[in-house]
Amino acid sequence: MRKKRTYHSDLREKRKQSTIESIIEATYTMHSEGVTDIKIIAEHSGVSIPTIRKYFPTNEDLFRGCANHFLKINKLPQIHTYLHLHELDEKVTLIVTDFYSFHENTMELVWLSFRLSEQSKVMRNSALQNEALIKAAVQVLLQDTAIPNDRKEQIGGFIRSLLHPLFYRTLRKLSGLDKGICIEQTTRAILLKLKEETL
Repeated sequence: MRKKRTYHSDLREKRKQSTIESIIEATYTMHSEGVTDIKIIAEHSGVSIPTIRKYFPTNEDLFRGCANHFLKINKLPQIHTYLHLHELDEKVTLIVTDFYSFHENTMELVWLSFRLSEQSKVMRNSALQNEALIKAAVQVLLQDTAIPNDRKEQIGGFIRSLLHPLFYRTLRKLSGLDKGICIEQTTRAILLKLKEETL
């Protein structure tokens, strides 16, 4: 008895995966430009709206696909690397540089996630994960300082605000500062505050 060929089913599966990837990549690109219109996404992915809806029945499904793609292609700041630094200046500089570099590469996507956070659970979770990452970095930064515990929450809130993607976006878009100046000025502001608190 002859075995049933799997050639056609394999080819069909490859085409399906290629279509899904094209849709996600086109959506990701459009989201990077602040565009969420399904018609424009369909045009850029080279497929019809019914094809998009076949694989992504709802906007949440499409957002989820983009969120997974986001994590694949963007390197998140690595919190564990800050644990081994003992010099305050070095630690602050690295944290600000890492987060601002991440914000630079993901600025419009993160801005979109904040804009749509009331309408989309996926987008809300993305925004919250971003904030949780910043909070974790600030906790590492403050853990070995001589700042009294009753002041750490307030100082932590100040630093989290300076590391927030929306603050960085304001510096870049509204103030017109380049990335290097943003890093330098924010690093200086955080160090000044920390040293002032430990005097």
